[in-house]
Formats: sequence, structure tokens, C-alpha cells
Amino acid sequence: MSDQRDIFEVVERQPGYDPAAYPELCTALYERELIFLAGLQVQSPVGLQRRLKSLSYYVKTAARAMLNSDCPCELDIQNASWQTPQKRSLKPAANRSTKLEIWLSTGKVQLGTTVPILNLDPRLQQVRLDSIDRIDRDGRRVHCNEFGWFLYTGESTEADGDHVALAKPELALLKAAVSGHQWSHKGRADPRTLSLRELLLATAINWN
Repeated sequence: MSDQRDIFEVVERQPGYDPAAYPELCTALYERELIFLAGLQVQSPVGLQRRLKSLSYYVKTAARAMLNSDCPCELDIQNASWQTPQKRSLKPAANRSTKLEIWLSTGKVQLGTTVPILNLDPRLQQVRLDSIDRIDRDGRRVHCNEFGWFLYTGESTEADGDHVALAKPELALLKAAVSGHQWSHKGRADPRTLSLRELLLATAINWN
């Protein structure tokens, strides 16, 4: 049995936001995305034009959702980011694989669920966000929109997935992910900036 979901489907929360903070948050998101788009190596102007046409919609959607989110981290309006104290290192629990396998095996995991992806490369470790868009229950594996297939135990089956692992969405990992925490071999590194896609995924997290 296999479940699949359209990867382009966007799930929004009910609209609701602080009118005073909304314009400032939109401005911060616009500035960030324009800088990102300006640095792209464009082979065809058509794709860039398409992204620019949809930019207003996604920026407004993200801003409303961020202001309406029940994320336990502090929202920095000026930088369009969440902040929370960072741990000294990224140390996944020893029973991470078992907890993930039990969670996925319940059959209650829904398509579109936001999940943490661990990048355990010793040079730079991160917790990123992705979403489950396909579940292969017979093969005991799940497909994530960006990072591809993972076994129920969390191991990536992709050719370039040596340092990548799927984890159960638990509070500590989700807070690290939405805050952009990362670590080098020296310890804590400067937080990374989340993409607009990741911000939208973050607003879909059920923190309860």
C-alpha cells in the first residue's frame, strides 16, 4: 500500500496576524528573497519571471502564517526568523531510529507532515525541515519532498545521503530546525537563514 501527495500543494492556516508587524515582516522576507534570486545562475528568464510573479503570494502567505504560528521560539520580525537558545552540539538520541520506526509504524502519520532532517556531516551539522509526501507502507519507507527516500529507521536510501537521516519530529529538533541552528567541528556556528519554503514548512508544524 502506498500513499502519495502532490508536492506542490500548500496547506495554509487560517489567516490572522498583527497588523503592525505584518508589513515589517513582509519587507524582511522580500529583501531576503530578492537577494537570493539575484544570486541565481539563470539559464532562462522564463523560470525567474515565474518565480517573481508568485513571490508576492508566498511572502504574504509566509508572513501571515509566521505571525499566526504557535511556535515556542521567539519571532524576530526584523530578520524574519525564529530564535531560541542553541545547544552546544547536535547529539541525536541513541534510540532515535527506534523512536522514528515506532512513530512511522503506527499508520497515523499524515502526508504533508513537517519532519526534521539531520545533516550529520562532521564539517557542518544542521537540522533542516522537509515534508513527507509519500508513504510506502509495504516497503517500510517514506519519501520526503526535498531529501528523497528514507527507511523507517531513518537511513537515507539516496546516493548522496551518507550523512543525512530522518528523525521523529520532537520539540528539541524542531526548535533547532526553525531557528537555523548549526554546528561545526569547533562547536556552535552562526545560525543559517531558512529558505522561504522552510519557513512555510515551519508554520505547518503542530507544536502541541
